[in-house]
Amino acid sequence: MEALIRELIPHAPQWGLFVAPEIPEDRLRGALADYAHGVAPHEVLALYDATWMGTGRDGAVFLRDRFIFQNMDLEPPQTVLYEDLVGVELKRRLLGGRRIELQVNRGRATFTLSMDFSGKPKAAPYVARFLQEAMLRTPMAHDPSNARTDHAAVQAALAQLRAQGKLSTRDYHRLLEVLRSG
Repeated sequence: MEALIRELIPHAPQWGLFVAPEIPEDRLRGALADYAHGVAPHEVLALYDATWMGTGRDGAVFLRDRFIFQNMDLEPPQTVLYEDLVGVELKRRLLGGRRIELQVNRGRATFTLSMDFSGKPKAAPYVARFLQEAMLRTPMAHDPSNARTDHAAVQAALAQLRAQGKLSTRDYHRLLEVLRSG
């Protein structure tokens, strides 16, 4: 992930983008204290500082396996594993701002998160491109054996569909066989 960050995220302080080892300590301290709790400074590969004053207290930190972001103090911080990303889309906002919509899959639920780049829209395309590539290059994307299928939950869902008459007995048994073999 470190090489990918260096390749796709420029060190561009004017856009709030900083790549290690050139991340200003005060901004990094602000991010770690405000929304990236429990992250050690040496783990941060890149930082997006969304603040106007350069405090680092809103934005994102990018690590080897995940990123953590907070759009503003009124929203809770979000931690997303790169392997949980299933969609990344760059969108325009009114008045020239930008946002990145993230489709995140955790277990059996997929939901949307939004990263706000209203204050520094020029950073958004670089972060979006990095996240798209990170999503495609994670081990889960290449090796289906890394998938964490909850077999009991799938079997229970199939049984429920069968009981509701939405799945034939024959198809139920075929799907169970696929589940066992896969």
